[in-house]
Amino acid sequence: MPAEVGDRAPDFTLPADSWEREVSLEEVLREGPVVLFFYPGDWSSVCTDQLDEVQDNLQEFSRRGARVLAISVDSPWSHRAWAEARGITFPLLSDFLRGVARDYGVLNERGFAERAYFVIDRDGRIRARRVERTPRDRPPLERVLGDLDGLL
Repeated sequence: MPAEVGDRAPDFTLPADSWEREVSLEEVLREGPVVLFFYPGDWSSVCTDQLDEVQDNLQEFSRRGARVLAISVDSPWSHRAWAEARGITFPLLSDFLRGVARDYGVLNERGFAERAYFVIDRDGRIRARRVERTPRDRPPLERVLGDLDGLL
């Protein structure tokens, strides 16, 4: 069953840019609300455009006290190389075993994460959720920030 607005967000701990460095949702939520992006894969043009836009507007998330996490099924090494190539400074997390995408209800039949985002409040509740209809669609940044503003 997919994670819905009002549900407690499924907790996770995933590797980031190496198998040795892990990020836990529970720990990040101690710092403030989280905007959790799922995306199909590193290096694709639409994912690159989307996460470049998030990086370019990272101050807008910070100004609202929020942390940004992004998850795909790519390996930590792919994430590291892609983040370095694109200048991405927020955590890219590897759901290599696909369990987190499955828990959030965004794992498609081909084994990739659908493009989606979740706004999670400090208490771990999902306050906004959007799953795009096709991998080519991107959520408008204004909508993501508007959903985040709903927490303030």
